[in-house]
Amino acid sequence: MLAELDGLLERAAARGATGAEAYAEQGTTTRVKVFEQEVEQLTQARRKGVGLRVLRDGSTGYAFSTDLAPAALDAVADRALANAAVTDPDEHSVLPEAQSPPALDVFDPRLATSGEDDKIELALSVERAALDEDPRVKLVEDTVYADGDIEVFIASSTGVRGSFRENHCYVFAYVLAEEDERVETGLSFSVGRSLAALEPRSCGAEAAQRACRLLGATKCRSMKATVVLDPFVAASFVSVLSSALTAEAVQKGRSLFAPLLGEVVAGAGVELADDGLHPDGLASAPFDAEGVPCRRTEVIAAGALASFLHNTYTAHKAGCASTGNATRASYHGSPGVGPTNLVVAGAATPLADIVGGIERGVLVTNAVGVHSGANPISGQFSVGINGVLIESGRLAAPVREVTLAGDIVAMLQGIVALGDDARWIPQGSVLTPSIVIEGMSIAGT
Repeated sequence: MLAELDGLLERAAARGATGAEAYAEQGTTTRVKVFEQEVEQLTQARRKGVGLRVLRDGSTGYAFSTDLAPAALDAVADRALANAAVTDPDEHSVLPEAQSPPALDVFDPRLATSGEDDKIELALSVERAALDEDPRVKLVEDTVYADGDIEVFIASSTGVRGSFRENHCYVFAYVLAEEDERVETGLSFSVGRSLAALEPRSCGAEAAQRACRLLGATKCRSMKATVVLDPFVAASFVSVLSSALTAEAVQKGRSLFAPLLGEVVAGAGVELADDGLHPDGLASAPFDAEGVPCRRTEVIAAGALASFLHNTYTAHKAGCASTGNATRASYHGSPGVGPTNLVVAGAATPLADIVGGIERGVLVTNAVGVHSGANPISGQFSVGINGVLIESGRLAAPVREVTLAGDIVAMLQGIVALGDDARWIPQGSVLTPSIVIEGMSIAGT
């Protein structure tokens, strides 16, 4: 594939481009869905394509193609230059210089040799485990196995040149439990780079437990109390938070963190890093979507806002170096900026000890509308939550249909502890434990 990229660069130069970057992907994704111990869906999709970004007279143009024949590559170069001709010049549109990426292996050959029967059996075992866990589980609405095997290639006129192959897989269960004509739901994931890394029975059992734990839930009274966000809910908030921590959001005036660099924005023991090189991170890679080496960036250190996430464009605009956070949805588009693997860390406290020290609070196990209910510009949020009351250091009655509200910075500054239950949650790619926050407003009855 690198030969095709070299050909694109030559075509761009011959047509007058002062700089060019060619990016390509090829790979396969598989998805298995089962229902009532039968295969309901089995799909495999292949994708292959190339995109070309060109610079001329300070303007940028982009075009892509799924056809790699010589005539098609000619057309890609022509379209990219034509698009540059109608784009306003921008002094910050530059290509990164070549750097040596770190050695990082994100490909497990065992997944590539796994057969369809093994993948189907994994999905079936998830469903069986959920149904076997508790007789109140009446239905496993969604049971899915999915994987991806993708190769990435990049070459540019500034000397960037490289490729890597990555793969990943996961199983997912969404369970309905019923008792006294009341229905509650629960979900769980298991993620890895090989079938051996997945835990299908634990996934199914956990989804069942999360659903059954909420049976009989009612509204609690309104209060200001300590909340414990379990890793599933914590990951949702971290994912929303990350969009406000990109330099693009800051430079466009769309981030509440814009004036807070260097300021204390979280509890003193809170660390948040973007780690594109984490060995277990599903978004790990040797280099980003522009060929800049990935790295670990401390975003919040000892509670203070330490950095924003940059690609080459935002870094040039800010007069700093890229943090290796250029992203692409695919070869269809030019690079944006976003997180890789977000890692929440700090001193860990056993979850049982955390609960035991709370006189009255809520363990939040589900939050509805986090992405729509949290405003990354104002910082205000209001989301519906379900969970379990904590009373006198013990888990008590389940609660549902209450509202958690506040502002993001106050919430971060209210963090007083982190649990010992950190896990990867595939909402993006987030590694987080349970997060304990004091003084949260809960609206119920």
